[in-house]
Amino acid sequence: MKPRRLSRRASLLSVGVLTAAALTVGTTAFAGTEATPRKSTAATAAVAKEAKEARNKEIVRAYVDLGINQGQPQQAADRYMGDPFIQHNPNVADGKEGWVTWATGFVGAFPDVNVDFKRFVADGDLVTVHTHITLNASDRGTAAMDIFRVKDGKVVEHWDVSTPVPEDSANDNGMF
Repeated sequence: MKPRRLSRRASLLSVGVLTAAALTVGTTAFAGTEATPRKSTAATAAVAKEAKEARNKEIVRAYVDLGINQGQPQQAADRYMGDPFIQHNPNVADGKEGWVTWATGFVGAFPDVNVDFKRFVADGDLVTVHTHITLNASDRGTAAMDIFRVKDGKVVEHWDVSTPVPEDSANDNGMF
């Protein structure tokens, strides 16, 4: 039986797959030499940092969504807050219970509150969230920036700044 000959397209595809496989395992082959593995610690560290930052963003999103949007501050604290919890907002006490007390009162006073997530930026253990917070359907709302520090998968520190969304603006850029 005659060996089957690959078409040009199949041959190129095979070369592409083999090249991709070689690059994936970090090897380089030269004519007359054996493939030698190369470690790219910088690339590996960058991928690990990116994955950690993505995980931290998801933790913060879930924490705020559960605690405020879903009106379950105690469950959010139990699931996502670390101990000790350091609070930099002067209106909220340190610790899980300080936040739970504040959030329970806030959600109780404004049951239609909504935190609309606009963007997340992460740098290592810090996650910054830009949000539009409305207390009810007719509220113009507040533009807020919250910074959270995440350690070992738990929110352990918080800072925030906010400003009401004005009716008129000196520019046409909008706050979001």
